[in-house]
Amino acid sequence: MANVFETVITYMVDSGIYNLLIFAFVLGVLFTILKRIKIFGESTLVNGTISFAIAFMVFGYPVIIGYSLVTPFVSMFAQATVVMLVLGIALLITNFFYPDLSKFLTSRFTSRGVLEAAIVIAVIIALTSGAANVMINSPKGDAGAPSIPTDLVIMAGIVIILIIVLLIASTNSGKGS
Repeated sequence: MANVFETVITYMVDSGIYNLLIFAFVLGVLFTILKRIKIFGESTLVNGTISFAIAFMVFGYPVIIGYSLVTPFVSMFAQATVVMLVLGIALLITNFFYPDLSKFLTSRFTSRGVLEAAIVIAVIIALTSGAANVMINSPKGDAGAPSIPTDLVIMAGIVIILIIVLLIASTNSGKGS
């Protein structure tokens, strides 16, 4: 007999809640990045619209292509969590034997080596979890599935034009006449 957690997780997978969580995650990450780097200015409306449009495209990807993003992303996050737990436990154990670990770490982690190691670990996790296959292989839908409808292409073009108009409007509104 399945326990309560398995029943809840099965229900969440069947009802598509995990796809909604991917949408919310992508929306939040993109909005935070756009606000931080200020590539489109400081307007919350423009950054929110752009991040919403991109997140909605990511949310629509499994429907259009016929390939779910849930499995590779869940696998990637699970592997990243295990790596972070192992590093955290290693730091805790090291802290028992090294008198001033935080001072030692701040003096050692000033080079790019740590950043390069983190990037290598992130790439390895993306490759082993299957998340990189989503970008590399562009999985196709079923062989008998129809191609992307013309209406969808027109709607995507309208969204892109709307984003461009919003960008132009936001840059012109800050200038005095």
